Amino acid sequence: MDQSLELKLSLLACVALTGTYVVYDLLTQPSGSHPVGYSLGIIGALLMVSTETLYSLRKRMNWLKRAGPLRWWLSVHIFTGIVGPFMVLMHTGLKFQGLAGLSMALAILVVASGFFGRYLYNAIPRTLGGAEATIAELESEVKKVQATLAELAGRRSAAVQALVEAEARHKDSAPGNWFMVLMRAWDEWQFRSDLHRQIRQLEKAEKRKLGDVERLLAQQRRLERQMRTFESARRLMGLWHVIHVPMGLALFGSVAIHIVATFYFGAGPLL
Repeated sequence: MDQSLELKLSLLACVALTGTYVVYDLLTQPSGSHPVGYSLGIIGALLMVSTETLYSLRKRMNWLKRAGPLRWWLSVHIFTGIVGPFMVLMHTGLKFQGLAGLSMALAILVVASGFFGRYLYNAIPRTLGGAEATIAELESEVKKVQATLAELAGRRSAAVQALVEAEARHKDSAPGNWFMVLMRAWDEWQFRSDLHRQIRQLEKAEKRKLGDVERLLAQQRRLERQMRTFESARRLMGLWHVIHVPMGLALFGSVAIHIVATFYFGAGPLL
């Protein structure tokens, strides 16, 4: 599955909701007590409740293991965690007073924290089912890639063999720190840019495509970086949970108080 599919679907849903809100704004004055605004608030709140509960239940309840891979549930968690607050934002009519304003501020913080958490999550190697891979599994994958590279290089020119050998010698066995985890996207971009330039030069000289070599070298570098940063990424993820979970609970609590107050004071159109 495309690792960014949930982000693409979230963006598509938010674009569609924005179009709906524009029509809503043209036809009437947006308000949380208007039937449209009220409906947006109910659906958004339900999505936010599902964000707080479904993924956590899937991780902790053994009887839910047959309900699909953990990575799929995480994708649902991310989708509802983006679209739900966006719908609640439209429910407020873009007004930020009182408890509703506090809830929206918390929602923005939780969503921003969620994006950061997703970045950290992707730094930790995973199996196809979404569980954390082990160092032994990573070492096995690296050996497979290295064996395939050695076989390919043996059938190519001396220049290709020199490139593969140079990358093997460049391997850094020192453990990675938190900075390396946080800046891995920049490190990956620099490596791929330099590797792409070298591969293009070789292709011009040899008059043949070397995409397979480039792909394997990039995969080898990614796996080796994951091995070096494995422990640092896990510690960062643990620290992120300590911050993200209480913020999510605070958001859930403020939304619950808002809903109870709405029913108590009869502010909704159905009351």
